[in-house]
Amino acid sequence: MSFEADWQMISERSGDAIFFEKVMKAAKVEAKRDGITLESAQELGLASHISAMIRRGREGEALTIEDKALFDEVSMDSLYLATRICGMVPGIHEDEKYLLSTHFEIARLN
Repeated sequence: MSFEADWQMISERSGDAIFFEKVMKAAKVEAKRDGITLESAQELGLASHISAMIRRGREGEALTIEDKALFDEVSMDSLYLATRICGMVPGIHEDEKYLLSTHFEIARLN
């Protein structure tokens, strides 16, 4: 599949393509502002996570992290960026930021 086809499929899975595009645009702008460049594969991974976040928020599905110590090596900058993006999506559990932060941290390390 092409990037565009993958993107379209991910967008549709969110259940709200317009909102998905809004959150993704904000995530990319915020990442760029923080000096993070996302490669195509990283952007699709981030998109897939955000799409699932939107779906979980809409369906009231809570994603919780039992051991937050697993994320001790994630920088505070990546965690703060993830917190800002998670704040855009209503109905998600606070722990979502930990998983989302890994997308930014990996891209930051490139």
